[in-house]
Amino acid sequence: MLLTDRGDRARPSGGVLYTWRVTTAIRVFALALAVGIVFSEGHAGVTWPLLAALAVIAGAGAVLDWTPEPHRTSWTAAAEMLLAALVLGSADASPGLYAYLAAPPVLTGVRHGVVTTINVTAVGALGVLAAVAGAAGDDPRPALAAAGPWLLSGLGAGLLTSWQSRSLRDQDARRAPYEAAHQLMAQLHGLARRREVGLDTAQVAEDLGADLRRKTGALASAVYSGPTVDDAVLLSGYGDVAALEEQILLPAAGRAPDTRVLPIQGTGGVLGHLVLGGVLRWNDEIAETAAAVTDDFALRMDTAVLFDELRQMATSEERNRLAREMHDGVAQEIVALGYVVDEIESVSDDPRARELAASLRDEITRVVGELRYSIYDLRHQVSDHRLSGALAEYVRDLSNGTDLRVHLTFEESGPALSGRTEAELLRVAQEAISNVRRHSRAKNLWVGFLTDGHTIDLRIEDDGIGHAGPKDRHWGLTTMAERATGIGATLQVGDRPGGGTRVHLHSDHPTRAREGSVHP
Repeated sequence: MLLTDRGDRARPSGGVLYTWRVTTAIRVFALALAVGIVFSEGHAGVTWPLLAALAVIAGAGAVLDWTPEPHRTSWTAAAEMLLAALVLGSADASPGLYAYLAAPPVLTGVRHGVVTTINVTAVGALGVLAAVAGAAGDDPRPALAAAGPWLLSGLGAGLLTSWQSRSLRDQDARRAPYEAAHQLMAQLHGLARRREVGLDTAQVAEDLGADLRRKTGALASAVYSGPTVDDAVLLSGYGDVAALEEQILLPAAGRAPDTRVLPIQGTGGVLGHLVLGGVLRWNDEIAETAAAVTDDFALRMDTAVLFDELRQMATSEERNRLAREMHDGVAQEIVALGYVVDEIESVSDDPRARELAASLRDEITRVVGELRYSIYDLRHQVSDHRLSGALAEYVRDLSNGTDLRVHLTFEESGPALSGRTEAELLRVAQEAISNVRRHSRAKNLWVGFLTDGHTIDLRIEDDGIGHAGPKDRHWGLTTMAERATGIGATLQVGDRPGGGTRVHLHSDHPTRAREGSVHP
């Protein structure tokens, strides 16, 4: 189902459309008033060219007023006023035609406010003075006498309109950011739906590297994000990525002859860098080709990065919304059910009924506890600290009030992992630790995480009953495996030597863990 058609995407709506209709009606009324006055004076035959010119000016102003709010300026009304004043003042126009000069100040009052209304009126007065001053040999007094009353009338009406329409302008100003956002999202939705544009950062970076390897003959490539090489974050790589990373950190004069580093220019400056290795020959033609391909992919990558950020924010907000719904809905209803069970237990004289009620009460308490853990899982995020800090906080909170002994081993070095990678690793760890708490009957929990900023190694082990494996209608392990694959890592779940279960997520090479993918 289409959310909107192409016509709707460029069409003002609500208060914006209403305002456009009002301003168009003002223009039509002013033209009709001028025509009526001219006919009543009997000058219709000699003023038709000027009427046609005013109609063209009014039509152009109406078309420009159709522009969405964020792109509309007060210069439209000022230009309309100036053109009308110059045309009328320089052509010895019939006095009745000057009635149109009252329209632009009123239009400005509707659109922009008091100050702009005064400025537009002043522009009209200066335009008339300039036009009559430039008309050699003509007496300027008739033109000034004809224009003056209409300019003053327009100023008065514009000031009154500005005062009366301020609430409508405030509404349009509040709606404008949402109108612009809706238009952009509708266009993005259409492009993504028709698959005319890729919005996955990993895929865009991988396509860029592949295209350049094919056109330059390079044997290896790596795409990094970040404005400088010191802040580089690997998005995608092919071949000996470790050697390429060593080259990018060197000054240009110290790099290997077969290595080239190309900047990726985004809309706001340098978006990242592309490193090519194993280039057997490099000349001006290959350099131009590489630069053209990089520039072609830069906007796609910039868009994909922005979309990734929006997607992460939307995911975080949705998790918080689900947590609120669970807390305010299901959790409260189950707690209320526990009170009913307590009442049954207190009033029943049947020992068997009291026993069943007590058993049911224990189960309700367990379910409420699980719901609270689930709510905590949904709300827990990787904040300003690195992943190890988030994992330590999570394990500490979940182990409080239990007999579970926790052993933590964290070693993080190199540049920080991407936000997407850290979020996926945290979710995998949460699921594995939650399974230990709920099912393993373990006395010890080991959580280890090692990364050098490129490769990752996450281990969750326990000394419980073991025998972990997929079960029908249970999706925890499947989801963990999908998350691992999504960041280019491998997930292994099996028995731990000595008893218990081991969950091991690892990558032996730079991974999509850094928003991209790497092929050996």
